[in-house]
Amino acid sequence: MALVSPGVQVSVIDESFYTPAEPGTVPMIFVASAQDKTSSSGTGTASGTTAANAGKVNLITSQRELAETFGDPTFTKDGNNNPIHGGELNEWGLQAAYSYLGVANRAYVVRAAVDTGELNASATTPAANPPSGTYWLDTANTEWGVFVWNGNASTTTGGQTFTKHDPIVITDKTNCVGGVAGAVPKTSIGAVGDYAINATT
Repeated sequence: MALVSPGVQVSVIDESFYTPAEPGTVPMIFVASAQDKTSSSGTGTASGTTAANAGKVNLITSQRELAETFGDPTFTKDGNNNPIHGGELNEWGLQAAYSYLGVANRAYVVRAAVDTGELNASATTPAANPPSGTYWLDTANTEWGVFVWNGNASTTTGGQTFTKHDPIVITDKTNCVGGVAGAVPKTSIGAVGDYAINATT
Protein backbone atom coordinates (compact mmCIF):
# COMPACT_ATOMS: atom_id res chain seq x y z
CA MET A 1 0.00 0.00 0.00
CA ALA A 2 1.48 3.36 -0.94
CA LEU A 3 0.45 6.88 0.03
CA VAL A 4 1.64 9.50 -2.41
CA SER A 5 1.83 13.24 -1.68
CA PRO A 6 3.98 16.03 -3.25
CA GLY A 7 7.59 14.94 -2.75
CA VAL A 8 6.69 12.20 -0.22
CA GLN A 9 5.89 8.52 -0.79
CA VAL A 10 5.00 6.36 2.22
CA SER A 11 4.71 2.60 1.97
CA VAL A 12 2.94 0.56 4.70
CA ILE A 13 3.81 -3.12 4.74
CA ASP A 14 1.74 -5.41 6.93
CA GLU A 15 4.05 -8.10 8.28
CA SER A 16 1.80 -9.25 11.08
CA PHE A 17 0.97 -12.93 11.33
CA TYR A 18 -1.73 -14.87 13.14
CA THR A 19 -3.22 -18.32 13.33
CA PRO A 20 -6.51 -18.77 11.51
CA ALA A 21 -9.61 -18.77 13.72
CA GLU A 22 -10.99 -22.16 14.65
CA PRO A 23 -14.35 -23.02 13.11
CA GLY A 24 -17.29 -22.40 15.44
CA THR A 25 -19.06 -25.22 17.23
CA VAL A 26 -22.15 -26.47 15.44
CA PRO A 27 -24.96 -26.93 18.00
CA MET A 28 -27.26 -29.93 18.21
CA ILE A 29 -30.83 -28.97 19.04
CA PHE A 30 -33.45 -31.50 20.15
CA VAL A 31 -37.05 -30.58 19.42
CA ALA A 32 -40.48 -32.04 20.17
CA SER A 33 -43.34 -31.43 17.79
CA ALA A 34 -46.52 -32.94 16.45
CA GLN A 35 -46.12 -35.88 14.10
CA ASP A 36 -46.73 -35.59 10.35
CA LYS A 37 -46.86 -31.79 10.27
CA THR A 38 -47.44 -29.97 7.00
CA SER A 39 -44.34 -28.59 5.32
CA SER A 40 -43.94 -24.81 5.28
CA SER A 41 -44.54 -24.90 1.54
CA GLY A 42 -48.17 -25.69 2.36
CA THR A 43 -48.25 -29.06 0.61
CA GLY A 44 -46.97 -32.46 1.67
CA THR A 45 -45.72 -33.72 5.01
CA ALA A 46 -42.60 -32.28 6.59
CA SER A 47 -40.16 -35.18 6.30
CA GLY A 48 -38.54 -34.58 9.68
CA THR A 49 -41.85 -35.04 11.52
CA THR A 50 -42.62 -38.56 10.32
CA ALA A 51 -42.37 -41.45 12.77
CA ALA A 52 -39.72 -43.11 10.60
CA ASN A 53 -37.39 -40.10 10.90
CA ALA A 54 -37.78 -39.52 14.65
CA GLY A 55 -34.43 -39.54 16.41
CA LYS A 56 -32.43 -38.99 13.22
CA VAL A 57 -29.85 -36.20 12.99
CA ASN A 58 -30.51 -33.53 10.35
CA LEU A 59 -27.90 -30.96 9.31
CA ILE A 60 -29.92 -27.82 8.65
CA THR A 61 -28.32 -24.83 6.95
CA SER A 62 -31.13 -22.25 6.75
CA GLN A 63 -34.43 -21.20 8.24
CA ARG A 64 -36.20 -22.20 5.05
CA GLU A 65 -34.73 -25.70 5.13
CA LEU A 66 -35.74 -26.01 8.80
CA ALA A 67 -39.34 -25.03 8.06
CA GLU A 68 -39.52 -27.40 5.10
CA THR A 69 -38.09 -30.28 7.15
CA PHE A 70 -39.94 -29.77 10.43
CA GLY A 71 -42.78 -27.39 9.54
CA ASP A 72 -43.35 -23.95 11.02
CA PRO A 73 -43.08 -23.62 14.84
CA THR A 74 -46.58 -23.62 16.32
CA PHE A 75 -47.86 -22.09 19.54
CA THR A 76 -51.28 -22.81 21.02
CA LYS A 77 -53.97 -20.19 21.57
CA ASP A 78 -57.22 -20.17 23.50
CA GLY A 79 -60.70 -19.60 22.13
CA ASN A 80 -60.15 -15.84 22.16
CA ASN A 81 -56.93 -16.16 20.13
CA ASN A 82 -54.77 -15.35 23.15
CA PRO A 83 -51.45 -17.22 23.36
CA ILE A 84 -51.23 -19.93 26.01
CA HIS A 85 -47.90 -19.28 27.68
CA GLY A 86 -46.22 -22.39 29.03
CA GLY A 87 -48.51 -24.68 27.03
CA GLU A 88 -47.22 -28.24 26.54
CA LEU A 89 -47.85 -28.00 22.80
CA ASN A 90 -45.72 -24.88 22.23
CA GLU A 91 -42.77 -25.78 20.00
CA TRP A 92 -40.05 -23.76 21.72
CA GLY A 93 -37.26 -26.08 20.62
CA LEU A 94 -38.15 -25.58 16.98
CA GLN A 95 -38.42 -21.83 17.54
CA ALA A 96 -34.95 -21.80 19.14
CA ALA A 97 -33.50 -23.59 16.11
CA TYR A 98 -35.27 -21.15 13.79
CA SER A 99 -33.90 -18.14 15.69
CA TYR A 100 -30.37 -19.56 15.74
CA LEU A 101 -30.38 -20.14 12.00
CA GLY A 102 -31.20 -16.46 11.60
CA VAL A 103 -27.63 -15.63 12.65
CA ALA A 104 -25.81 -18.85 11.68
CA ASN A 105 -25.91 -21.30 8.81
CA ARG A 106 -25.35 -24.74 10.40
CA ALA A 107 -27.20 -26.62 13.10
CA TYR A 108 -27.91 -30.26 13.82
CA VAL A 109 -31.59 -30.77 14.62
CA VAL A 110 -33.10 -33.97 16.05
CA ARG A 111 -36.82 -34.51 16.57
CA ALA A 112 -37.63 -36.63 19.60
CA ALA A 113 -39.91 -39.63 19.13
CA VAL A 114 -42.73 -37.81 20.91
CA ASP A 115 -45.95 -36.80 19.17
CA THR A 116 -47.16 -33.69 20.98
CA GLY A 117 -50.32 -33.85 18.87
CA GLU A 118 -51.48 -36.69 21.13
CA LEU A 119 -51.81 -34.13 23.94
CA ASN A 120 -54.67 -32.41 22.12
CA ALA A 121 -58.05 -32.96 23.72
CA SER A 122 -60.61 -34.94 21.76
CA ALA A 123 -64.39 -34.65 21.92
CA THR A 124 -64.75 -38.17 20.50
CA THR A 125 -64.70 -41.08 22.94
CA PRO A 126 -62.43 -43.90 21.74
CA ALA A 127 -64.51 -47.00 20.98
CA ALA A 128 -62.17 -49.38 19.18
CA ASN A 129 -59.45 -51.50 20.74
CA PRO A 130 -56.44 -49.35 21.68
CA PRO A 131 -53.32 -49.69 19.51
CA SER A 132 -50.73 -52.13 20.78
CA GLY A 133 -48.47 -50.58 23.40
CA THR A 134 -50.93 -47.88 24.48
CA TYR A 135 -53.13 -47.62 27.56
CA TRP A 136 -56.69 -46.43 27.96
CA LEU A 137 -57.95 -48.27 31.06
CA ASP A 138 -55.43 -50.38 32.94
CA THR A 139 -57.73 -52.74 34.82
CA ALA A 140 -54.89 -54.98 35.99
CA ASN A 141 -52.91 -52.36 37.92
CA THR A 142 -55.67 -49.94 38.93
CA GLU A 143 -56.82 -50.18 42.54
CA TRP A 144 -60.59 -49.94 42.68
CA GLY A 145 -62.53 -49.29 45.83
CA VAL A 146 -65.95 -48.26 47.11
CA PHE A 147 -66.12 -46.92 50.67
CA VAL A 148 -69.41 -47.70 52.38
CA TRP A 149 -70.52 -45.55 55.32
CA ASN A 150 -71.72 -47.38 58.40
CA GLY A 151 -74.57 -44.91 58.84
CA ASN A 152 -73.56 -43.67 62.26
CA ALA A 153 -73.96 -40.04 63.21
CA SER A 154 -70.83 -38.07 63.90
CA THR A 155 -71.77 -37.93 67.61
CA THR A 156 -72.03 -41.70 67.95
CA THR A 157 -69.47 -43.40 70.17
CA GLY A 158 -66.80 -44.78 67.90
CA GLY A 159 -67.73 -42.28 65.23
CA GLN A 160 -68.37 -42.85 61.58
CA THR A 161 -66.49 -45.51 59.66
CA PHE A 162 -66.12 -46.29 56.00
CA THR A 163 -65.45 -49.84 54.90
CA LYS A 164 -63.68 -50.44 51.61
CA HIS A 165 -65.28 -52.91 49.22
CA ASP A 166 -63.35 -54.03 46.13
CA PRO A 167 -65.70 -54.01 43.14
CA ILE A 168 -65.71 -56.57 40.37
CA VAL A 169 -64.28 -55.14 37.14
CA ILE A 170 -66.16 -56.46 34.09
CA THR A 171 -64.20 -56.16 30.82
CA ASP A 172 -65.75 -59.05 28.89
CA LYS A 173 -69.19 -58.33 27.41
CA THR A 174 -70.06 -62.04 27.62
CA ASN A 175 -70.50 -61.40 31.36
CA CYS A 176 -73.30 -58.95 30.55
CA VAL A 177 -76.92 -59.87 29.93
CA GLY A 178 -77.39 -60.79 26.27
CA GLY A 179 -73.67 -60.38 25.63
CA VAL A 180 -74.24 -56.66 25.08
CA ALA A 181 -71.47 -54.29 26.16
CA GLY A 182 -72.59 -51.91 28.89
CA ALA A 183 -75.60 -54.03 29.80
CA VAL A 184 -76.49 -55.29 33.30
CA PRO A 185 -74.09 -57.98 34.59
CA LYS A 186 -75.36 -61.55 34.59
CA THR A 187 -76.70 -62.94 37.86
CA SER A 188 -73.77 -65.34 37.94
CA ILE A 189 -71.41 -62.40 38.42
CA GLY A 190 -70.96 -61.52 42.07
CA ALA A 191 -73.61 -61.67 44.78
CA VAL A 192 -76.23 -59.38 46.29
CA GLY A 193 -74.48 -56.44 47.91
CA ASP A 194 -71.39 -56.60 45.69
CA TYR A 195 -70.26 -53.69 43.57
CA ALA A 196 -69.17 -53.92 39.96
CA ILE A 197 -67.59 -51.60 37.39
CA ASN A 198 -68.72 -52.30 33.85
CA ALA A 199 -65.76 -51.39 31.61
CA THR A 200 -67.04 -53.14 28.48
CA THR A 201 -67.31 -51.25 25.18
